[in-house]
Amino acid sequence: MRLAITKSLSPGTRLGKNIYDERGHILLCEDLALTQKMINRLVSLNIPFVYIQDSRTDDIIPMPPVSGKLKREAINTIETIFLHMKNKMNLDGSFTIEQANVKFTQIVRNIMDELKRNKELITLLVEVYIYDDFIFTHSFNVTLYTLAIGMELNIN
Repeated sequence: MRLAITKSLSPGTRLGKNIYDERGHILLCEDLALTQKMINRLVSLNIPFVYIQDSRTDDIIPMPPVSGKLKREAINTIETIFLHMKNKMNLDGSFTIEQANVKFTQIVRNIMDELKRNKELITLLVEVYIYDDFIFTHSFNVTLYTLAIGMELNIN
């Protein structure tokens, strides 16, 4: 399996890994033979790279930093919490984050447990950087905000 530039793909190329949307839903499945229409759609969705099957690199299997199941669970939980907070805001526009703290803490612990078991964390940074420099910078900024919130909540 190897990473290939989406614009350089040709019809008949087989995907090496599933392609997901931003919410973790599968757009295209692993082992699918791509058509020109699919390639054009990937390009229009600004997906610059995909993993493809290649007999020369069959022994290379990229590992995600956290499981798809945990990623979907975290996204769903966070969205549910934020929606709940938005709907339950006090008249003065404030809300209590303490109500969500238990759920957030559990999500973070689950993610940290998986990250600690993954010896190849650099793949996460590589995939983000390869995907888009803006996303990489945005991810870095989100990390800074997250650390600041964690420090404010006295989370070690």
